[in-house]
Amino acid sequence: MANIKDIAKHLGVSVSTVSRAMNNHPDVRQETKLQVMEAIRYFNYRPNALAKGLIQKKTFTIGLMVPDLSDPFPTSLSNAVEGTLFEQGYQVVFGNGNRNSEKEKQFLQSAIERQFDGLILTPDFLDDEFIELLSSLEIPIVFLRRRPPEGLSIPYVDVDHYQAATVSMNYLIELGHRQIGFIGMPQSSFIGNERLRGYTDVMRKNGLTPEAGHMIFGGRTIESGREAMGKLFGHNPDLTAVFAANDLLGIGALEWLAMHDIPVPEKVSVIGFDNLEYAGLYWIQLTTMEQPRREMGRRAAQLLLQMIADKEYTPESELMEARLVIRRTCKARLTP
Repeated sequence: MANIKDIAKHLGVSVSTVSRAMNNHPDVRQETKLQVMEAIRYFNYRPNALAKGLIQKKTFTIGLMVPDLSDPFPTSLSNAVEGTLFEQGYQVVFGNGNRNSEKEKQFLQSAIERQFDGLILTPDFLDDEFIELLSSLEIPIVFLRRRPPEGLSIPYVDVDHYQAATVSMNYLIELGHRQIGFIGMPQSSFIGNERLRGYTDVMRKNGLTPEAGHMIFGGRTIESGREAMGKLFGHNPDLTAVFAANDLLGIGALEWLAMHDIPVPEKVSVIGFDNLEYAGLYWIQLTTMEQPRREMGRRAAQLLLQMIADKEYTPESELMEARLVIRRTCKARLTP
């Protein structure tokens, strides 16, 4: 098997020149870089990852922590992160927080022990111990779909959940709905609270009082949505629309309404949030807010790569816009 010395001998240059060309060093001419790349292909050369890591003082390993692998939303995010990092020669180590604070802290400890080059994190728990661990890490970190606590200068990539929720609610208002319920995630969720804030603000701006019986909280799953819809309709049989804080909750609401022969959207309109693949299935066709998941994953990876390459680089956090996807679960309310 060819090695770097074979490449250098073939081209009549030094080993250090080949090494600098492989790492895109600015003092190597572009013509030389191209010759090195051509020789690498010719010899089918594969750099030794361990040796490369020792030279560059890197492990070429990135940690990616997601809150719950059973949740379908992080999958395309994670694929986009992994694909972008793989293209640059990095391996991704996944950590499933499983919505457990101890598991999240253990993942940070693992990052220290295994000397990861960087981290992309979506933590569920930001208690004092977790924040202290974060502060002790001397590697680049990017938050994905989370905002760092005050005092930590960690960039993030996220969607403007509040703005997106106001778009959802304004759409329902424009369709003539006034009796609008809200099915929310656990009230400990920052994302859930931002979507709730969008709901309540639009209600108030339109002279509508969001009462306690119009808002049901507590879950993220289809089953949670089904149960919440039952409670919501029990409190408010005159509801004409429901804003669900995620698609699984919205699908659960649709299921409960179907089980009780309440037609959608003729009697009740339902709007979700996320645009999961399930939402577009023919027999569901849920109107929802689409988050640019792949773009979010790519940008988080790109920010981290820039931070690894340039220790002085301070990236700006990025808030992306969600897009309303209109399908078949919302309809204009017919005035009597």
